[in-house]
Amino acid sequence: MTTTSYKPDLLPVVRKTVSSNADYGRSICCPFHSEKDPSLHIFENQSWYCFGCGKGGDVYDFLGYLRFGDSWNSKNKEMFREISRETENHSCAKVFIDNNMKKQETEISDETKKTFLWAAKTFHETMLSAHDADSETARNYLLGRGISEKTIRKLRIGYAGRSELHKKGLSLTPEKRAGYIERMKNAGFIRNGREYFINRIIFPNFTKSGTVLNFTGRALGNSTKRYLNIPNVRKNLYLLELSDPEKELYITESVTDAVSLQQLGLSAAAVNGTALSRQMQASLDPYKKIIIVPQNDSASMHAACKWCETIPRCRILLPEYIDGEEKDINDILRLEGEQQCGFKLRNAAEKLMDCSSYMKTVGNKFL
Repeated sequence: MTTTSYKPDLLPVVRKTVSSNADYGRSICCPFHSEKDPSLHIFENQSWYCFGCGKGGDVYDFLGYLRFGDSWNSKNKEMFREISRETENHSCAKVFIDNNMKKQETEISDETKKTFLWAAKTFHETMLSAHDADSETARNYLLGRGISEKTIRKLRIGYAGRSELHKKGLSLTPEKRAGYIERMKNAGFIRNGREYFINRIIFPNFTKSGTVLNFTGRALGNSTKRYLNIPNVRKNLYLLELSDPEKELYITESVTDAVSLQQLGLSAAAVNGTALSRQMQASLDPYKKIIIVPQNDSASMHAACKWCETIPRCRILLPEYIDGEEKDINDILRLEGEQQCGFKLRNAAEKLMDCSSYMKTVGNKFL
């Protein structure tokens, strides 16, 4: 179904409130922080973004930040109503907005592939450099989870700070910024004028050839979503492309569990959730030996039962958890170290269950 709408024209609002010389495709000095060189860019698609402070959005966000400062929240109904009334006071002309511009990509363009590779390198360098308190916290978080620096480097795990992309943009000339931000938007790293990954550990999903299929970001601070996947890109099994179809493949729900198993020298891939899509199922066809490793909770065991239904050739590995304290493989690694974790996995591997046995002993509790 086609959906369209009309919004107040951004440019007249900017000209009337901030700069009479403002124009699409140009940068102006940002009114939301002190600066000498223009870093707020106005785009022809009715959006704006500041490389200096990281703020951005549409016409409502522009007026919202002017009116409410950093407390502006477009989802706050009272705030939004007040800003909507203010646009009427400005006698703003309405412009046509096509809400169908969001496209679901099935294939990644060559330009996006390059942007993905550049972003993965940038996030990884930020993680390794630990140049500020946030990136040091991210690095220490992984080390504290038992994930070694060697694994961080091998899988090129990174960190997206609070303003990584606009920092990079500030190093460019004003003429190059528009193209740069457009590439970031097209690749999904900037949405609605804001950086998509903020204060998150970044897990890039590499292939053996060195391309990046997608990204998963794990929140470090308080967030409504612990994990975010790069938008408009097909969700593949994390780390599957680095695995050998001739070897046993361990399937986990959690990204960090897959990383932990890889660190222990095993081929592993993560669903990154509980939904095993048809495309994911098809990608497993070359693998004849698949072992599911459920977490120690009912939701994960329920998911494992569903996976058994769709891939009945799988077998199930149930590590020995201690009194429910250890929820998953990464907990064992974190609390007991690599040697003990490896011992528990080897011990559990001697007692693998086939799908039918697992469904009878565990599945009847959930299905």
